[in-house]
Amino acid sequence: MKFTLSWIREFVEVGDTADAPAELARRLTSVGLPVETITDTSEHGPVLDIDVFSNRPDCMNVYGVARETAAATGRGLCPYPGDVSECETAEAASSLAKVSVSDPGLCGRYTARVMQGVKVGPSPAWLCDRLISVGLRPVNNIVDVTNYVLWEFGHPLHAFDRATLSGHQIIVRRAHRGESITTLDGVHRTLDPEMLVIADAERPVAIAGVMGGASTMVSEKTVDLVLESAHFNPASIRKTSKRLSLSTDASYRFERGADIEATAVALNRAAALIKQVAGGAICPGLLEDRPLAPSVRRIHLRAARVSALLGLEVEVATIERVLRALHFTIEKHEGGYTVEVPSHRQDIEQEVDLIEEVARGIGYDAIPERLPHIAGNSGVHRAGHRKETALREALSAAGFSETTTSSFATLALDWGLRQPVTGREPAIEAISLSNPIAADQEILRTTLLPGLLSSVAHNLNHGTRDVRLFEIGRTFRRGAAPPPSHDDRKHPPAGPVEEIPMLAVAMSGGAREAHWLEKGREASFYDLKGVIETVLAGVGAEVTLSPLASSDALQLERALVSISVLGHGADTLAVGRLGALSATWRERLDIRQEVLVTEINLAEVFALPSPVIRFSPLPRFPAVSRDLSLIVPKNQPYGSMENAIREVAPERVAGVSVFDRYPGGTLPAGTVGLSINILYQHPERTLSTQEVADLQERVLETLAARYGAKLRQ
Repeated sequence: MKFTLSWIREFVEVGDTADAPAELARRLTSVGLPVETITDTSEHGPVLDIDVFSNRPDCMNVYGVARETAAATGRGLCPYPGDVSECETAEAASSLAKVSVSDPGLCGRYTARVMQGVKVGPSPAWLCDRLISVGLRPVNNIVDVTNYVLWEFGHPLHAFDRATLSGHQIIVRRAHRGESITTLDGVHRTLDPEMLVIADAERPVAIAGVMGGASTMVSEKTVDLVLESAHFNPASIRKTSKRLSLSTDASYRFERGADIEATAVALNRAAALIKQVAGGAICPGLLEDRPLAPSVRRIHLRAARVSALLGLEVEVATIERVLRALHFTIEKHEGGYTVEVPSHRQDIEQEVDLIEEVARGIGYDAIPERLPHIAGNSGVHRAGHRKETALREALSAAGFSETTTSSFATLALDWGLRQPVTGREPAIEAISLSNPIAADQEILRTTLLPGLLSSVAHNLNHGTRDVRLFEIGRTFRRGAAPPPSHDDRKHPPAGPVEEIPMLAVAMSGGAREAHWLEKGREASFYDLKGVIETVLAGVGAEVTLSPLASSDALQLERALVSISVLGHGADTLAVGRLGALSATWRERLDIRQEVLVTEINLAEVFALPSPVIRFSPLPRFPAVSRDLSLIVPKNQPYGSMENAIREVAPERVAGVSVFDRYPGGTLPAGTVGLSINILYQHPERTLSTQEVADLQERVLETLAARYGAKLRQ
């Protein structure tokens, strides 16, 4: 935000030497109001561009910056000119207009003044110059005064043409269903009952805290004004602004928290300025409806806690000086203070906030750099922590980089990429956000794939061709709702939010780099399959794969598979899927090369018993190697055949591997040739030739009976 030094000087004395702006910038930065740039213009003099944090709405105005300047420099602060001179001969304001608040939860205070006989026209030069210096365009003297007070004191105001208010009434209420309004920017907007409006006796005339309506705007024909100053619920203003995609200077301040005690002060200042630049009479009496009673926030502050938290010895006198300079009222008692928080400091809620104020008053640069003392813990971790760490280490060792993406997603992408592993899975209810931070982040994610694939696309589109990424994170879904009670039948309670730990892995590009000894090759389904089998085996998961039908999201011949692990019983548990992203989805995500992906539900994996490490002596007797060349059905998974071979003689079969797959030639239709090497070994003696032949025969009989395998001649 930009503030001219000449405007600040109206409320606090700042030196006029050449280095005064730089010194002020240093002081403000040291107390938490960082000055980014200083621009010296011939029209307005030095202009300070201050980065005001969102939790400090009290500093989003000239007087707030002046208040901080006075505290930082020890100079006196001039009182804000909030007095008003009413015209005793004019009609009473209460006979000319009525105000009422029908929703106290959304409007805690509404004040208004009536002015008669104003003359709308261009603003004087000094007023125009001030507005231009902060980037505003002058409109007319009435509107310009409301903008001037907004920037000077930080409280938004609005002026209505009294003649256009039906019944000369102002009612602060929620919008009725189906109501609409044309705002000052000329846009016709549809309202809903969640929005607070300013209405007259017939229709809405302004969207509360956001923008006024065109039907009651001040024009050259305006003679009498109703000038409003109110306090609105910050959350309500923020929701309305987001829903309407309408952000204004007023909503920017209201949604961060306005000072409820400043409404009348700002109103009086604006009325006095309008009288100065537009003439007219200020009618006697302040119109007000205040359903929210005045309240005082008091916080207990321990002097010893200040020194302990800041890491340096802070004298009691320093604490008192700093807090009083910042307009806190303090009452000293044994061991500390009772501190009364001024109404403009909406960000002060607890003792630690007061300690931060002391730190600001001392100056952040005066606090020594010191490592904090960190107490040890008991070493107790959440369930699955060790296995999660083991997965991270194994994937990192395999050359994958971890990424962390947003927990929010768009419904279309999230649901499009989330395909069920089995047909028995219950429907997953996504959790919608009532106030999403962006249009494409409307739900809590039910899958990690949208974020992970966005990271893949970002890397590929920035010149990184070989990408290996993984993410371990939480997905969210709505659990089963409890049975409704008698009182809840009209509005049944929602189910609890369930968090499911998930692992997602993506692989694209080369499997290995080319060098002089051998050529490189592209990563295939089997590369990612091997990685998943290895890392899951490290956490005690025995993996089996089974084919799945192609889907719109993940499809590749022989490559879309379900990942299962052996549970506590004999049954296997489907925990994920592995495959290649389809061309349709690659185009949608702006990915121009094949991407292999997998997603695994870690809740089931973490529930498995931890792996038991067993050691066995090196074999003392030689192994015997035999090959089998078979004709098998084309769609028969090799994994189940390997398991069948090992089951024939678990103590004799030391190893099984496939070394050739022949898909064509003279083989019968629908079959392939498969060559398998089997390693036989006895732990206590050398196997005889006859024993090996018998084992080969039993293996062949088992494969023929289960899978229709035949010896290939």
